[in-house]
Amino acid sequence: MFARISLFALVTALGAIMGANVLAQTSCQATYTVVSGDNCVAIAAKFNVSDAALLAANPAVDSNCDNLFVGQQLCIPTAPASCQAQYTVKSGDVCISIANMFNITAAQLEAANSDIDPLCDNLQPGEVLCIPAASS
Repeated sequence: MFARISLFALVTALGAIMGANVLAQTSCQATYTVVSGDNCVAIAAKFNVSDAALLAANPAVDSNCDNLFVGQQLCIPTAPASCQAQYTVKSGDVCISIANMFNITAAQLEAANSDIDPLCDNLQPGEVLCIPAASS
């Protein structure tokens, strides 16, 4: 009896995970098929989206992005309408230098990118940032 309940729970959980993935993908404007060697940072950079946006669009992918598998279909989100541009972080970048490049404040940059922490010490090379329009 316990084996039947466990099997039922497993099938139900898998169905929920796969169903969530299908639901997320039904509104996708673009999809990507995972290939050997892929990871979330590389996929996000390839499509100029943030890691956080890629994960949000693909709820079946865990927050560490360690459950990708070859052949998996991922939803590729489009840039938010509030982004005037996108910028790919390079080694050594800090918020103020990126903000200065686009004539915005560090606070505006942080507000447009919720995954940047308040001290702006978590930027990762390859991460794609949303650049809001400069205030006039």
